Amino acid sequence: MKHLQPFALTLFTIVTGFGVLSPALAAEQLDLTVCMSGNGDIFNDTKDAMQAASWTQNGIFTSHSPSKLLHSAVVHCAGVEHGFGAERVGYGVCKIMDDDGDVIIADIPYSGFDYDVKFLSGTGKWKGVKGSLHSERLVRSRLDKGAMPGTYQGCRRERGTFELLK
Repeated sequence: MKHLQPFALTLFTIVTGFGVLSPALAAEQLDLTVCMSGNGDIFNDTKDAMQAASWTQNGIFTSHSPSKLLHSAVVHCAGVEHGFGAERVGYGVCKIMDDDGDVIIADIPYSGFDYDVKFLSGTGKWKGVKGSLHSERLVRSRLDKGAMPGTYQGCRRERGTFELLK
C-alpha cells in the first residue's frame, strides 16, 4: 500500500497539472461604443471609373459590458475602399491597445455601413484571442463638415464575443 502512495500522488499531480496547463477557451460578451476621427485620401475620382480611396482613423472605446473589458482602449485603423456611401467595398486593419499596452490586431472586410470586425491575434492578456464584433454606425459627420478640413468623426456600436486561451 505504501508503494501506491507515490503513484497516486504522481497521478494526482499529472491530472491537476494538465488541467491547469492545458488551453481552454472561455467565451465572453463584448458591448462597446467606439468613437473615431479620421481622414481619407481619394486617389481615383475620374468620370469613367469608380472612386478609390485610402483612409486612417484613431479613436477610443467605452465599454457597456459588466466586465468593462476594453474600456478606454485606443484604436488605430487604416484601409482602402472603392465605391461610395452604402455601395462602398473595402478592407481595413486595426490595432487596439488597452490601458496596459496589450494589443489586439483585427481585420475589417466591409461592404456598406455595417460590418464584422474579426480578431486575428493579440499580445499579453490578449494572446490567442479569437472572436468578432458586429459593428453598426451610430453617427458620422458629413464628408464636408468634419471638425477640421479633410476629416470626419463618428461613433459605432460594436457587439460580439471573444475567446481567450487560458
